[in-house]
Amino acid sequence: MTLEEMIELGDLFQRLAGTDGATFSETETICRADQVAGLSEGNLTRIAQLASTLSGSDLGSLEVYADISGKVDLGAEPVSAIEGETVSVRLTKKSGPDDAYFLTHAGFEAALGRDPFILGVRKIWVADEFLPFATQKCVYAPWGAMADPIGPADIFDSPRRLVRDQSHHLAPSDVGPWYLTVPGDDGSAVFATWKEQAAKQLAFCLPTEIRSANDGFQVVLKGARSAFADVNATQSVAPMFDALTDAVRWIYDQRRDTETKFHLLNNHLALYWRDGDVWPLGLAEVLQNSLASAREAFAFHLQEDSKEAIKSLGDLRKALQDEVSRTQTATRDLLTALWRDAAIAGAAFALRTATANATMVNLIALSAAALLFASLVTTVLSNWRFDVLARGVREQWRKRLYAFMSAAQWNELVVQPISKARWVYRLSVVPVAAVYVALILALLWVPYPVRIEALVEFLGE
Repeated sequence: MTLEEMIELGDLFQRLAGTDGATFSETETICRADQVAGLSEGNLTRIAQLASTLSGSDLGSLEVYADISGKVDLGAEPVSAIEGETVSVRLTKKSGPDDAYFLTHAGFEAALGRDPFILGVRKIWVADEFLPFATQKCVYAPWGAMADPIGPADIFDSPRRLVRDQSHHLAPSDVGPWYLTVPGDDGSAVFATWKEQAAKQLAFCLPTEIRSANDGFQVVLKGARSAFADVNATQSVAPMFDALTDAVRWIYDQRRDTETKFHLLNNHLALYWRDGDVWPLGLAEVLQNSLASAREAFAFHLQEDSKEAIKSLGDLRKALQDEVSRTQTATRDLLTALWRDAAIAGAAFALRTATANATMVNLIALSAAALLFASLVTTVLSNWRFDVLARGVREQWRKRLYAFMSAAQWNELVVQPISKARWVYRLSVVPVAAVYVALILALLWVPYPVRIEALVEFLGE
């Protein structure tokens, strides 16, 4: 169906609903006018034509029911067949799982107030001419216009995590459906309707508490002092839409600082709030100044955080220097142990030439070989165990003390420098171990010359 036909169908429902005693309602699934009296021949004929077009477009079914005769056979029965009866005209809509269309502004406005619908829909068409616009979660376009699907969006923190909402419906569960990303035409009735609803939704993302009071609801702002304001959601707040969007974006777009910003803004709203003003209209007088003050307070908060971060980074740098120094010490200790053990092996060989007691010489050589093996294993295993423990401690640092650092920053500042230092040690182990093996084999050759020579020949092959 064309836009003009959809507009005509919406106007037809409005005309029928305007008759005495008639009622009208529209949701995302049905549009209906009930208790319509005096249906004219011309209207019945046009309903039959539009029903045929709707059916051919697979957009739904348009049907007429008389209160006595039942379902009317459109195109076959004359209006005289239901003369004197009231009728119901019903459009049962067909749409995708995440899109919807509306024939009237009233139906569109009512749908904006239904949380389950607005949280799940991604494309909405309205039978009117207006400039398409989009939020973080949904595209709004005139009937027949292209509506590109919304891609992955930034995830805002949920207002209901911070706002204690005893009404269970005033504070929105998600900012996305009310966060404008592609602006519309302020002269459009459709955009004006959405903007009014969005401003009210955004306003209830700001107070500390919404509670029942005097057969209505009351907003509570907490800070250095507490302020209270009765809720009156019947007054227009669309002129505050830009200021409310600015405040909500500042609070909710960074999850890490959401709670701090939320309490800072509440503190300044409570300080500036005028007694007797109602919510949300009273925000017009205080929101901009309160937001400016909250931003300044948050800047000082960041300075304090920066001091702590600088101190933490200084402590981290000192700890890394100590760990690199321990790695260098481990390398030096390994080389020192090699020189000491080489001296022991040399002493064992010197005793071989100084004494003729073969049993004594063999015992000394075996003892020296065992000592060298124990020294090598103890040094390597102790350094490996220290490396494992140090790695576990660094993981604890990462989670508890330095969570503010990204994975890339942690890798650059911590993992890479320590890995380079450890690689020097690991490279040193290879030649040192080779020398130890040579010394141990030489010492074992003294009591077992035939076996060692056979082993060396086998390895040489």
